[in-house]
Parts: sequence; structure tokens; C-alpha cells
Amino acid sequence: MNITSYSSKNLLGSVTEQQNKLYELYQKLNTNQKYTNISENPIVAADLIKINQQLSQIGAYAKNVQDAITQINAQDGAFSTIVDKLQRINDLTIQAANGASGPDGIEACATEIAELKETIVSLANTQYDGKYIFAGTNVTTTPFELAEDGSVIYNGTPADNTAGYERYLEISDGTIVDLNSAGDTIFGSYDANAPDDPDASSGLFKVLGDLEAALNADPPDSNAIREQLGPLQESIEHISEIQSVHSSTVEKLNMTAKMLDNTELTLTSKKAEISEVDMASTISELVQQNYALQASMQAYTIISNQSLLDYL
Repeated sequence: MNITSYSSKNLLGSVTEQQNKLYELYQKLNTNQKYTNISENPIVAADLIKINQQLSQIGAYAKNVQDAITQINAQDGAFSTIVDKLQRINDLTIQAANGASGPDGIEACATEIAELKETIVSLANTQYDGKYIFAGTNVTTTPFELAEDGSVIYNGTPADNTAGYERYLEISDGTIVDLNSAGDTIFGSYDANAPDDPDASSGLFKVLGDLEAALNADPPDSNAIREQLGPLQESIEHISEIQSVHSSTVEKLNMTAKMLDNTELTLTSKKAEISEVDMASTISELVQQNYALQASMQAYTIISNQSLLDYL
């Protein structure tokens, strides 16, 4: 093999190598990835796998946070409306206890209070995403049932259930927030046949049941009606306290959401730093590689022509 043939062979190899490099640069620009194969940098590959796992976990946490916020806001909306209805019941109770409007006025108050009670029972059966939020873990069972005799029966998971009644969502590593609550701890229940049995009648619904009994007595018992004002205010305060706890939980969830967003931004930035190409420098390298390829091809053409002349 003469020198010209040897040089031609080397130049052909150089052209092929530079074409491959040019192709790799095009691939990096198209995919925006520094590496096209894990074997190119196993350490970076391991880091990317870890970051992707962390990002996936953060995504799951973020979804849980938003679900929790939405559900707690739904609970808060129900509580706010219930408190409004109870304030109206309180006003009607004061009016009935004074008896200034006579039996007809008391009867009108009793009728409206019965309607408000029915609305409160309906609100205690509030659903979120097809699940009853005041039913404990029995999320598919309507928690409260209003009977014809005025009894309010609780069918959800009782608070003293040893298996627990709350549903939890994990919002960050080792941090959970409870969602569903046992309705009997919030609203109680009422058995018209056992109004004084604490196991059958308690909480807000007992207060409303005793109030209705006093209003519907013949004649109406003004003292008994008046006696329900204290327990009624206690029930309002009880629900307001639960609302306050929920407000604190929502603040905690919002802070957690911000923390997750910041962590996601940090990880995404780190992922881009170790895996994504620097567009400016890669384009510059591509241009230089293209020039080098053209020069090699020109040199190869000259050498090839020289080899042809030598042959002739």
C-alpha cells in the first residue's frame, strides 16, 4: 500500500468518525439529553433514577395535599352552613321561649326549626368525591338518617370503634393528615324513645331533639325551651372549634404544598443540570464539528483524486 492509499484510508476513517460525532450531537439537540445511553455515565444514570423516584413521590404527595385541602374545604363549607342554621335556630328558640307571639308563634318557630334540623342532617351527610365525609371509614354508607319520630340515627363508624374511624393521606415523608371524621363525635345522635340515654342520644342532635320535644309539648314548655339555649350555644362552639382545627390543618397543608413545590423545582433543576445539554455550547460544537467534517471530506476528495491519477 502506497502512502497516498494509506492517507486515503485514514481520512475515510476520520470522515466516518466525524459523521458519527455529528449524528450524536444532532441526537442530543433533538432529545435535549447529554447521554443517549446509560452506559455512557453510570454514575449520572444512578443519580437520575434517584431523582426521578423522588419527583414521582413528590407528585404523589402533592396530589394528596390538594385532595386533602379540597375535602377539608368541603367540610368547612358544611360546618359554616350548619353554624348559620344553628344561629337561626337560636334566634327562633329565644323567640319561642319569650312566648310573646302566643301558641301560633311557637308553632311557627317549631315548624321552621324542624325544617332547619332536616337541612342540618342533610349537611351532616355531605359527600366529597362520592364519599361521605362524616361517616368514619364507612364512606359509602349514609351516616345520618332522620326518622319520622324525629330520631337521628348514626350509621357511620362509631368513634369508639377499636379499628379506628379516620382515613389518612400521607403528605410528606412520615407526615399524615386525617380526613374523614366520625359523625357521632361532631353531631351526636338522637333516639326519641330514649332521649336521656347517653348511649342513644348525645351532642347537637340531642339538643335539637329535646328542643323539638319542648316546642311540641301541649302546652309548649317555655322553661324547657329556654333550657336548650345553653346546650345550643355549646353545640355551636363545638362545631366552631372543629372548624378552627380544620383551618389550622389547611394552613399546614398550604405550607406543605409550597415546600413540595420548592423541592420539586430544586430536583428538576438538578436533573436538568446533570442530564440536559447546554444548547449554546452544543450548537457551537455542532457547527465546529460540521466544519471539521467538511474539511475532512474535502481532503479525502483531494487524496482520492490523487490516488486515481497515480493509478492512471
